[in-house]
Amino acid sequence: MTRRSCALALLTALWLLLQLQGSGQVAEPTLEDNLNFIANTLNSRGDISWTEELPDLFGASYSITNSVSDVKTDATACSMSWKNVFTSSSDKIVEMYSLRLAMVSGARVQPTSEYVRAQSVYTVTVSPETYIVLIRTEDSQARHREFYRKNKLMPEPTKPPDAHEAKVLLADEQTANRITDAIRRASQLCAAK
Repeated sequence: MTRRSCALALLTALWLLLQLQGSGQVAEPTLEDNLNFIANTLNSRGDISWTEELPDLFGASYSITNSVSDVKTDATACSMSWKNVFTSSSDKIVEMYSLRLAMVSGARVQPTSEYVRAQSVYTVTVSPETYIVLIRTEDSQARHREFYRKNKLMPEPTKPPDAHEAKVLLADEQTANRITDAIRRASQLCAAK
């Protein structure tokens, strides 16, 4: 074989290799794909329940149930909205979020036990473990929060939550990570618009 034919054979082999490799690549999900995944996953999530125990307070414990509903996404407006309801005994907190995805500065998964411990001065244990998707934004986001005791609307018992943070709870870490990745990707695509 001559040098010229060896070079031609090598170039042909490289070209074929690149063609085969290129045909196996999967396209990145679109903004709409990411938003549909988020909405479908959260709307089908169902209720999540866990128990929080405070051994320092005479072993006090309470059960909490969380539901997520009315999850809506809009690829044109780069927005996402949902309603969180936390219920414990006769208390209920209703949080309604409206999130502009281009303003998302970060999203991460945190075990509920770690999140609750950081918010409390007491030792708190959580069982079973659940996972919170924490979404940080550059600007304050639209949020409405109501506190009910025995189905009666009450004044907010504690300081209002951080206006730059939104959260969604999930029962398993894998789904929480997938939702977090989809929110990050959607926010990147929205910021690129």
